[in-house]
Amino acid sequence: MQDIFKLRDIFAPHEGRRRDDLFRHNRRLIHYTSAAAAISIIRNKRVWMRNVRCMNDFMEVEHGFQLLQRSFSPPTDSEMEKGLRAVGAALDVIFPGLTEESVKWFDGWLFQLRNKTYVTCLSEHDAAESDYGRLSMWRSYTASQVGVGLVINPLPLYSLSDTFGAFSSPVYYFSDDHLRELFLEIANNISTNKDFLQSHDRSEIKGYFGMLLRAVAMCTKHPGFLEEKEWRIMHTEQLDERGALELDVEVIGGIPQPVYKIPLEDHAASGMTGISIPDLLEHVIIGPTQFPIPVWDAIVIELEKAGVKDPWEKVSYSNIPIRTQA
Repeated sequence: MQDIFKLRDIFAPHEGRRRDDLFRHNRRLIHYTSAAAAISIIRNKRVWMRNVRCMNDFMEVEHGFQLLQRSFSPPTDSEMEKGLRAVGAALDVIFPGLTEESVKWFDGWLFQLRNKTYVTCLSEHDAAESDYGRLSMWRSYTASQVGVGLVINPLPLYSLSDTFGAFSSPVYYFSDDHLRELFLEIANNISTNKDFLQSHDRSEIKGYFGMLLRAVAMCTKHPGFLEEKEWRIMHTEQLDERGALELDVEVIGGIPQPVYKIPLEDHAASGMTGISIPDLLEHVIIGPTQFPIPVWDAIVIELEKAGVKDPWEKVSYSNIPIRTQA
């Protein structure tokens, strides 16, 4: 287990920093959604993962893919490419030809990653936001419906793995320059830990480099979205094990589509615990609405049915003033 954490620190130091920061500052994660979807999650004990192609922010997901592809297609000579070359050179000293193998692996899975990946999104939640939520997120969910924020304990997400069927990752708001600096840091980590990496199987190290490429492609957004502080839970068909995930078909906005559902129940086979509604859900914030009391009543009733103790103490509503058109 110690080796796994060390390998993560070598190939994904940026992820370690985000996770450590989350726990050090005792931040929570919040899932902003509609009140209807929140009721469905609590009642059915399921969170949906939708195909990235069906999401409103699909082009945001494309940002990372486009950055990587520019680096794989010379002669762009981008800042990111300079950093990626440094990582490749450091790896090939230890395992000759490993970089080319990893890039071919990534190219071979590109269609699946782009077209068969399913995602649910969360956001970091500071204590200062407990009373109001985040205005920019409410604006995304209250144009024609009531928004709700489900505040959860982030610790169980740290344990998500392929054996459960999904994994979690923070989203990074990187430009070419940011990615160059990250890759240069990783290249230095590889060179500094040369003897440690040589003691591991070539295929294992290839897997970690491949996961780095995958994370950059799927979890990099334009720096303009920094305020979202997003985290993603993801599953890619065929690449990841099915695990505990349930595949179903739902009609959303008139469009039939496959949906993977995360069961909010402990899963012994993968060692996942603490993800039942009573354990996972810490607080519910109702967004700005003209109907706060009926929505509050409805959510409290559903929480009580789900086995949440003293549910009325876990629900509040944002008192951000509603802007109404004249």
